[in-house]
Amino acid sequence: MKRFLAILVAGLLSIMTVACGASDSNSVTESASNSAETAQKETASGEAEESDVFADLPDELGIGNEVAAVPEMYSNVDLSEPVNINIYMVGDTPADWEMIAEAANEYLEPFNTTISATFLSYADYTTLYPLALQGEDCDIIYTAGWCFLGSEAAKGSFVELTDDFLNTYMPLTAKYQKDDSWAEVMVGGKAYCIPQNMTEAAHKFVAIRQDLAEKYGITELTTWDDYMNYLLTIAENETPESGIYAYAAATDNNELWDVYRFGHNVWTVVDNDLLDLTYIYTDENTVPTVDDIQLVYATDEFRSFCDEMKKLADAGAWSRSALTNSVTDDEAFAALQGASIAWNSSVFSYIKTAEQTEGVECAVYDLSSDKPTAAAYGNGGMAIASSCRNKERAAMILDIMENDTYLNTLIILGIEGVHYEMQDEEHYIETDKAVDYPIWGTSASWAIKNYKLTDASMDPRQQEIEANIEARGETSPTRTFAFDDSGISEYTAAIKNILNDYVPSLQLGLTEDIDGALEEMMNKLDAAGLQTYLDEFETQYNAWAAEQ
Repeated sequence: MKRFLAILVAGLLSIMTVACGASDSNSVTESASNSAETAQKETASGEAEESDVFADLPDELGIGNEVAAVPEMYSNVDLSEPVNINIYMVGDTPADWEMIAEAANEYLEPFNTTISATFLSYADYTTLYPLALQGEDCDIIYTAGWCFLGSEAAKGSFVELTDDFLNTYMPLTAKYQKDDSWAEVMVGGKAYCIPQNMTEAAHKFVAIRQDLAEKYGITELTTWDDYMNYLLTIAENETPESGIYAYAAATDNNELWDVYRFGHNVWTVVDNDLLDLTYIYTDENTVPTVDDIQLVYATDEFRSFCDEMKKLADAGAWSRSALTNSVTDDEAFAALQGASIAWNSSVFSYIKTAEQTEGVECAVYDLSSDKPTAAAYGNGGMAIASSCRNKERAAMILDIMENDTYLNTLIILGIEGVHYEMQDEEHYIETDKAVDYPIWGTSASWAIKNYKLTDASMDPRQQEIEANIEARGETSPTRTFAFDDSGISEYTAAIKNILNDYVPSLQLGLTEDIDGALEEMMNKLDAAGLQTYLDEFETQYNAWAAEQ
């Protein structure tokens, strides 16, 4: 399940973080805009002259506005003893991560702090993520609506970042974090992560083996039906001949579902792992009523999608053991074992690998190019684990990662002169080594974006599709709604367990009796308290909607 990954580079992405809590929905944003003043007032009261180290900072983050953190900014953090901060990220370990960590640690020497990282692969992060938060080596961790933000915040797994916490230990975040970004990650009116600091339009599209398409007389894809025809053609003709699956699915088909749902304007109100509450989008000025919102698996659109997936599964588009496949669909595509993938701009890194083989040609297609895309801060954020043994030092490291120009750029782009070269302040060029540290390739990099840097050598196909997605970007009218299910967490957990038992198989078309399975699932959800969950949602949503 890489739903966030969704917005990775394209605006995939999108999510989801360290306990960034506030006493109410406005306290964090109020403190953020006043933090610089606070530091200067402390000087007048006889405390250390913190105002001096903040005085020359730019008013906002942006291209050309460089920020350099110094230890004096963190006078409230005890730096006397060396400390290592371990960062958990979702995704596979980049080949050059240790090189990045070494450069980061050299830069962090004045802070008497080092960083390390643990990567939870896409194949098993859903199992390992909750376990990581029970251990003692998790200090900072990526989170998002699709990546345990709501459930783990409710369990107390993340540090609550109050306004006092931010001002005391994260002064740069308090100064620079966009006020309206907090609302997208609030849980129960409190912030439990530092969210991405720029908006992006989120969308999913498909990449295919164009050489194989043309082998069978298919020139281009414009609709979902065209794509289905391509997959079925590969399954019928190519798979028996070469063993290449039409779509080498693994564990679920969330990305294909996203492609399908975007084509039908199914937008999310609550994204809580698999527990999606959705509505049919009309325009950004129309706030849906509570009656317009329902569990996505009860929609006609999801039922139709299940039919399509069963058709593909029965045709042999993917392995019958797809539920337990450990090789992701993206890895299989790059290795020429699959003929298609669905995701955001991250697909281009896999395309690049695939096209290194002579004769292989890939293409990308946006199957819902006539539909609006969602613009949000929705890539998730970074959170401090409650189990962290030095929360103040972790907060400092997160503050520097988020806002210090050098460390922020290092984690996002890699090492200048090794993985990329800057053409000017806004444009970079990837080197051949970028394959060993893909730009925007770690979940931390999705969460700490402040402004857009552009690859001057970007694949023209990527430039075109990203420009089109951004041009269609519209703000979701429910973007600032945050559902607090902490009071009914036992119902949420039970519902998710049931969804995990049914949804992946339905998405993979491995369920023989779709209607029977959906009915059985809904009956179990009702028995587990789905209506209680929906009633609480309705109460909170109506209160929020009345203020819009």
